[in-house]
Amino acid sequence: MTTANAITEPVGSWLSSLIAELLGTNQQEIPFDRPLGELGMDSLTAAQLSADLEERFGALISLERFLGEETLGELVHQLESDAAATSAAQEAGA
Repeated sequence: MTTANAITEPVGSWLSSLIAELLGTNQQEIPFDRPLGELGMDSLTAAQLSADLEERFGALISLERFLGEETLGELVHQLESDAAATSAAQEAGA
C-alpha cells in the first residue's frame, strides 16, 4: 500500500460505501477512477450524496460534479485537501 492510498483509505472507504448504498450496489463495484455519472448516479442520488458530504465534512459540492466526469478518487482528494486546508487555517489562527 502506498502512502497516498493509506491517506485516502478511511475517506475513500467511507465514501465508496456510501455511494454503493445510494446506487444500490456492492462497494467493490465502485472504482476510484471511473466517473460517478457512468456508475448510474442521477440527480436524486447526487443530491443525497451532496447532503451527506455537507453534513459530514462541511463540503459544498455541486451536483453537476457528481453527474459529470468526477471520479471517486478526485472527490476523495478534494475532501482531504479541503480538510487539510481547514486544519492548517485553524492551527494558524490558534
